[in-house]
Amino acid sequence: IGLWDTALAQQSAVLQNNPALKWYQLNTPHFKVIYPKGFETQANRMANTLEHIREPESRTMGEMPSKISIVLQNQSAISNGFVSVLPRRSEFYAMPSQNYNFQGNNDWLDLLATHEYRHMAQYQHANRGFTKLLFYLFGNNGLSALSYVSAPAWFWEGDAVAVETAFTSSGRGRIPHFDLLFKTNLLEGREFNYHKQYLRSYKHNIPDHYVLGYHMVSYLRRRTGDPEIWENISSRAWSNSILPFTFSNAIKKESGLYVKELYRAMADSLKKDWTAQLDTLQLSEYTAVNKRNTKAYIDYRYPFQIKGDSILVMKSGIGEIEQFVLMTGEKQKRIFTPGPINNTGMISYANQRLVWNEYRFDPRFPVHTYSVVMAYDLKTRLPKQLTRNSRYAGAAISPDGARVATVETRNDYQTNLVVLDYASGDVIKRFENPNNDFISMPRWNESGTEIIALILDRNGKKLASINFETNEVNMLYDFGEENIGYPVPYKNFVLYNSPLSGIDNIYALDRNTGVRYQITTSRLGAYNPSVSDDGLTLFYNDQQRDGMDVVKTSFNPAVWKQVPMKAKQPDKLFQHLVEQEGRPTLLDSVPSKIYPARRYSQLKNMFNIYSWGAYAYNDLAQVNVGISSQDVLSTTALNVGYVYDLNERTSSWKAGISYQKFFPIIDFQVAKSDRLSDQGNLTYRVINGTDTTRVTENLTFKWNESTLESGIRIPLNTTSSRYQSNVTFSNYVGYTRINEFENSIDGGGRLLPTARPQYFFRDFADQGTLIYNRFSLSAYRLLKQSRRDINSKWGQAIFINLYGTPYGGDYEGAQFSFQGRMFFPGLFKHHSLWGYYAYQSSEIVDLFLSTGQGLNSYTFRNSIPLPRGQSVSRFENFYSMSANYTLPLWYPDISVGPLLNLQRIRANLFFDYGFGSRNVNQDFTQQAYTSTGAEVTFDINVFRLLPQFDIGFRYSYGISPSTTRFELLIGSLNF
Repeated sequence: IGLWDTALAQQSAVLQNNPALKWYQLNTPHFKVIYPKGFETQANRMANTLEHIREPESRTMGEMPSKISIVLQNQSAISNGFVSVLPRRSEFYAMPSQNYNFQGNNDWLDLLATHEYRHMAQYQHANRGFTKLLFYLFGNNGLSALSYVSAPAWFWEGDAVAVETAFTSSGRGRIPHFDLLFKTNLLEGREFNYHKQYLRSYKHNIPDHYVLGYHMVSYLRRRTGDPEIWENISSRAWSNSILPFTFSNAIKKESGLYVKELYRAMADSLKKDWTAQLDTLQLSEYTAVNKRNTKAYIDYRYPFQIKGDSILVMKSGIGEIEQFVLMTGEKQKRIFTPGPINNTGMISYANQRLVWNEYRFDPRFPVHTYSVVMAYDLKTRLPKQLTRNSRYAGAAISPDGARVATVETRNDYQTNLVVLDYASGDVIKRFENPNNDFISMPRWNESGTEIIALILDRNGKKLASINFETNEVNMLYDFGEENIGYPVPYKNFVLYNSPLSGIDNIYALDRNTGVRYQITTSRLGAYNPSVSDDGLTLFYNDQQRDGMDVVKTSFNPAVWKQVPMKAKQPDKLFQHLVEQEGRPTLLDSVPSKIYPARRYSQLKNMFNIYSWGAYAYNDLAQVNVGISSQDVLSTTALNVGYVYDLNERTSSWKAGISYQKFFPIIDFQVAKSDRLSDQGNLTYRVINGTDTTRVTENLTFKWNESTLESGIRIPLNTTSSRYQSNVTFSNYVGYTRINEFENSIDGGGRLLPTARPQYFFRDFADQGTLIYNRFSLSAYRLLKQSRRDINSKWGQAIFINLYGTPYGGDYEGAQFSFQGRMFFPGLFKHHSLWGYYAYQSSEIVDLFLSTGQGLNSYTFRNSIPLPRGQSVSRFENFYSMSANYTLPLWYPDISVGPLLNLQRIRANLFFDYGFGSRNVNQDFTQQAYTSTGAEVTFDINVFRLLPQFDIGFRYSYGISPSTTRFELLIGSLNF
């Protein structure tokens, strides 16, 4: 949950819902809450909550935002939320998370309101000084770009996490697992510098900027005792956003420390606190189960004993995608690679069957997602999708493998425990939950007669047992604000995780006596307990230097330490935030006012101008002056204005609209442009009688162009396994009218008749009208990647384009192109062998001056990759092939002050082949092209900005024809 905007990337309308939804709105003094029909209760609750927290949460950021739209999304199974000013709105995805180390003991929508509202206040506070000037000039594009560039992403998210920690009883700053990786690195001697800690690394596993930001924000507030210190810092930075490194300078002005010094002081303070904590502990004894043969960070989570010494785990890491692995001694055998996992913080195993949750997607409408129950049978070695179009999270299989307990969150935010039949996926039983308490992490007892689950209400978290036959609910223990998780019943005990000591450990509740015990005392954190079949051994995860290991110890209640009844989690690292904000029970007093509801008209709100003035696209090749509009439900995007092309040095007036509400997306664009194309130096012969003169001149074309293009596209997300897949169709019809076309050599058109040889530039439309049809199909299927992977280990992609002139006009032409790509594993990990095969057929008509044949021919621009380093002529038929080997060379993690940070150097070796043929008037021409070479690419960050940029160079050696070429490669921003 967090921010959506980026500095240089413009939000487009891509977050559509099913058009059948009916939308309503509530208007409060400061919010417009937009919600689908059936979500009225939660919409009213959020309207009251936002009005209630508005003033307290703005106090230490100095500004209260003006009225803003809040969109409540109830069709997504993904637990998320964001704030954007492109256009200005916030969206809450109303699917609670089952992961207790993410949501804590908070109501999910309350957590979203608390976190996301702080982002609203940040944006309001950012609109000052030079940033405000850019807002007046360019609208929200200027505000977004300058506010992001002049304040690091860690501040935005860290400040919001600090606020959620102060105003709720269970924000992420109170959850030890939140900073587990940061703590591990510090205590294991990996004290990375500021640039590496913020911008991350391919060499080491480093937590994201939420963790860094929270500790930076929290530490300085504790050090200075000033709750408004970050308001003062950000105010300076955003007022002077035109200056480089303004945020670091502002920190220096307010605290006496530059940002690198602040980071170092924060890290030293945390290390001191955490080391002191460890000095008081007598650590548990255990035996490691898994063996590590690499220094790369890898987690082996959720251990279950299968048979004998075999342990089933889910393996993942910086260089590993999630996979289920069977460990026997030092051997590891992959048994299954799951698809897009819904991280519920648990998996379940019994009777040779494994169950977990995965996401599924509506093919066309991205907001409409599902969470299904998946299973894998170790006997048959077959996976199985138990449910479809469901909203289930947290799945537990019964001891006999015949039933699955899971938690359903309906579209109205109602939560229910349900039991499914394993064979059919049908609901066997749905347990009533009249108070709509949040139910999570169900588990069956050993006999399969009851389900143990966590129940969260306004008073805190409870451990409950639900009798499967009688539906009777028995509260086993009231844990209040203690954020327990992962309950595992065994005989008269329930094992569970708790942060009670300040470090996550495994505890046990004796159901007979109500006494609690601490089983483990871990240095960094212990998680995910399971008991062996014979009841003699406890398996669990223990956090180590390079990830979570599977360890084991004896299951011996006689040595467990009893937990005092009034034990409380240490609060040293977050209590100062609570005291500074002064409203620890803010959410306990939310009013319950009923706001009148009315229909929300998408038609009336179709146009919503959020930016004006100049802005740049990602390629930075055009300057645009105009207006941008997008409605808050992301169905209609409009851009109107003036465009100056920096490459051509020409100007255009353009207007485009994309209507994305229905199944096909409808796009329309109209433009009137001055065009210029520089063809470089052209060498030709001029014959005058018996004299021949060789001439070299620069050739340019210039013309006036009016264009109208309209069509449809259908992007389909077809991902349903470990392979990410997509299919996109589009078809556009275009009309282009050309006037005043002339060349710089003889003042004529695209034909140079006096030159020898004669030059005929068929891919330009001369005076007249070009009416064309453009059809394209693209599809890919790519194995999901780890952070270190450059390409997918396995994958396929195809691209088909068909251009033609079937509707008349002054020009005729046709072109078909096909490209197929294949990805294979390389010789070593993260290496990639890949290649493509491409074919293009173009209609090319020669020119005969005696008859004028060919003057109306038009050749569409090339659509396939060509051999690198070669100047390739146009042919009727062209075949292109390439073999590539891509590999990482070095993970240097080198920073050059604040200017440049180099994370990775990678190389690509290539061999390209192309063959073209042309047969015009029985004159057959053919040519083969071959080249080889190498590309070296640098993955960098510039000016301490989080988005990564890639830049490099290419050396090409042309084998036939013989050439050499050195080129600079400029890649893209990766957000």
